[in-house]
Amino acid sequence: MKSKNIVSLGIMAALFTGMVLTGCGQTQQMGATELETPETSEKTGATGEVVELEFLFGDPNRTEIFSRIVDDFNNSQSAVHVTFNATGTNHLEELMTRLAANDAPDITSQLQGYELASYVDAGYIKDIKDEPFMKYIRDTELDTVTIDGGVYGIPMDTQAWGVFYNKDLFDKAGISEVPTTVTELKDCVDKLKAAGITPFAAGYATEWTIGQFLGYGASSILTPAAVELGDDYKKGNWSFDQPGIDQAFNVLDMVGDNTQDRPFDTDVSGQYATFAKGDAAMMLQGNWSILQIRELNPDIRMGMFPLPISDDPEELLFPKQYGFVINILKTSDEDPNKAEAINQFMEYFLNPENGGGYYYDEIGVPTANAFAEPKLDEASEILQQYLEKEKTVFTYYAYEPAGFDAESWKVTVEYLNSGNKDHKKLIQNFNDAFDKYADALE
Repeated sequence: MKSKNIVSLGIMAALFTGMVLTGCGQTQQMGATELETPETSEKTGATGEVVELEFLFGDPNRTEIFSRIVDDFNNSQSAVHVTFNATGTNHLEELMTRLAANDAPDITSQLQGYELASYVDAGYIKDIKDEPFMKYIRDTELDTVTIDGGVYGIPMDTQAWGVFYNKDLFDKAGISEVPTTVTELKDCVDKLKAAGITPFAAGYATEWTIGQFLGYGASSILTPAAVELGDDYKKGNWSFDQPGIDQAFNVLDMVGDNTQDRPFDTDVSGQYATFAKGDAAMMLQGNWSILQIRELNPDIRMGMFPLPISDDPEELLFPKQYGFVINILKTSDEDPNKAEAINQFMEYFLNPENGGGYYYDEIGVPTANAFAEPKLDEASEILQQYLEKEKTVFTYYAYEPAGFDAESWKVTVEYLNSGNKDHKKLIQNFNDAFDKYADALE
């Protein structure tokens, strides 16, 4: 780890090149929302004044629901007032600008894995392992927010990458089971095309929609390999030329060859619309997209399965990470009243019996909260089965050096746009991108 007094290269790379990966399902942004101070309940603090907190929020897919939760919290009492500041897809840039100016918010979101480690190393994020609200979070769900024995984030819902599918279109094409091997996936594609149905909805104008392929397509190959290397991986001794990667890239080719017309002119909103309207049978996306699809078509019968990248069904794993993570800034400890106010806000949100409990019902996906019993959307049914059988793998995104993600998106999009299925060159381009940011791992 580098000195806590300097900003690591990984953070600076994220500032200039990275976008928030988690919650990339929308590009819409909301400005800072100053919520009114409630007029009831008792005051907190030695002076009796309202304690002001700022939540710098970075998940576009959760902006609407969390703005409601913050509003409801503010209106439930008068001791604490939370200002909700949603940064959209510019979250890392906004956060780093604020930190560089010594203007840290009290609470932020989205930091986990090696990216979180950079912020912890620089001394920005608070260790919350002993905070009372952590009783709500399962110990088994803390992998990507635990660093050197400390816990630096609150994982909320389980984010998974995979393939959404339209059940009615599968029925129309005579597909009775979701594919669990590459051969079965190709058979699905062939049956859909024979029935006059476009296999995949794509939105390559928003690069991450296909650029995340290393995460949702190859994590079962890359994550175990990176973990096994350990310190050698952190020293940059790494190549994407791993056993099985060639067949994974064959699947990438299959997807790229079977989308709707003009996928490079379609952004993520267009991808959602294409799938929601039934103009394509499948869509490579994360389960954060459930809310967006339901908004466009509440009645769509859809499911979601992990993307097969081999012909051994036993090797099929659901790539996951924590799609929504809350982080608390270390500067909040400078004011005991703020620290207590944060505890009060977290208790309101994390306790399902309190006003924020509806969050778990509306998101429709599994959660790390041991006390919550969310109403799962039907699209989460297969994921839940894989979670129960422990057939999941942490997405490779959690192990990438900061800054690599956006670079890898460009590599992937350029590869598909070229039409040249040269896997060796693709591997080399990924290796070059990794080497460019490998120093952020140290």
